[in-house]
Amino acid sequence: MAELTLIVLGDTPPRGIHWSRPGAIHQARWMARNLYSMKMFMFAEQLEYDEETVVKLERLNLFLGLFYTPMWMSSTLAADAPANDLQFMKDMMKFKRTDPEIAQAVLQKLESHKWYLTQEVVPFALFGSRLSDKRSRTLLPRLHATEKPDSFRRGKPMFPQVTAKTTLADLVGPESHLLLDTLGIEYDWLLQTMATWPRSDDYSKALEYVSNVKVVNDIAEGRESDDD
Repeated sequence: MAELTLIVLGDTPPRGIHWSRPGAIHQARWMARNLYSMKMFMFAEQLEYDEETVVKLERLNLFLGLFYTPMWMSSTLAADAPANDLQFMKDMMKFKRTDPEIAQAVLQKLESHKWYLTQEVVPFALFGSRLSDKRSRTLLPRLHATEKPDSFRRGKPMFPQVTAKTTLADLVGPESHLLLDTLGIEYDWLLQTMATWPRSDDYSKALEYVSNVKVVNDIAEGRESDDD
């Protein structure tokens, strides 16, 4: 999909342009549909699609190339999921100015997929590659300033409301202490600079846990393929 995306966006993949025969659409369902859409767009002239169909394919492929593929390529990293998902929602809010129909449809779908933006899971971002010193200076103080509850709530996590101005720090709440509390990890290392975190055994323990978390989308996709 990465190579097709480069071609759709007008670039050439490192190993050149070549076309593979389409596979079964029931395998890796969503990816297969995206691959078909890209090839339909690239061969629209040969397939003699009408103008309306070509315009729709162009709109779809613009979304796939600029947003969907980059998100898909990083979707296996649970630690980056909070930052990635938040940025994706913000990107769609901006994309409304270009294609309000597609952007709004995506945002509506994302309303049911905000698991990594909940209070319980947002702390995963502490172990992600996208955590900058600037971001940590807002996320960590919010976590420290938020009192840990006497007991953590049970059941389905509550999805937050997200706006164009929402930050990861805004998503922190009392339930954000669940991760470290469950792992029995102290907070001392969080008071140090990010450069010193890898020296902490507690940090390494939490990092190992988060790094081994299976991303929901990957599990669901694999299960669907197995069922077929």
